[in-house]
Amino acid sequence: MKRMTIPDVLRLIEAQTKGTFRTSDFVPVPCCFPTCNSVTYAFVEGDQVTPLPRIVNVHDYLDYISNRVLPDFSLEVKRALEGLWSSSSVAGSQKSVDQVLMSCRACDVPDFSLGDLAKHMMMIMLQDFMDSWTFNQKNLMKCCKEFLLPGGKQVPFCAYNNIGYREQARKQLEALEPERRRAKAEGRRFEPRPIEFNVKQAEVLPQG
Repeated sequence: MKRMTIPDVLRLIEAQTKGTFRTSDFVPVPCCFPTCNSVTYAFVEGDQVTPLPRIVNVHDYLDYISNRVLPDFSLEVKRALEGLWSSSSVAGSQKSVDQVLMSCRACDVPDFSLGDLAKHMMMIMLQDFMDSWTFNQKNLMKCCKEFLLPGGKQVPFCAYNNIGYREQARKQLEALEPERRRAKAEGRRFEPRPIEFNVKQAEVLPQG
């Protein structure tokens, strides 16, 4: 079996872009687990691509171990970078643009309007999802990517796709679809029944 890990992909990105992006430009996201995903942002102007970690020492600001006293400005930059290197970050959103602007104050990048900056910024995110062979319950317990289902159940993404949740949820959701369509046609609110799971029926499905 051949597998591609995030480090494998990063090395290929560096080779295929001829160093435009380097492996060192990508920073692991603490949530869910440092091996789950890796992210970088870049400022693009014409043919020039400048990854953000080359102009801002991201690792210094995201150092959760060292006990250091930072001035208020550094704390603001730290919060902005924490937001960018977060599983909840949405590229192109107003919030991410604001966070990039704050990060750029830490270096000699000129001021830009929000509209201009949004046109020049790009995000690359690598996500590694567990499968039947790499399933790790300890990592799963820290997961911050979840499916929100009718009834309020939140199922971690990797569990949903590996141990039978998806199959059981799909069957129940498909059964609800005719009722949902009738409610829409009649202009009334559709209240879906909670999704229920039977762990004994769950199957671990090999994925290639």
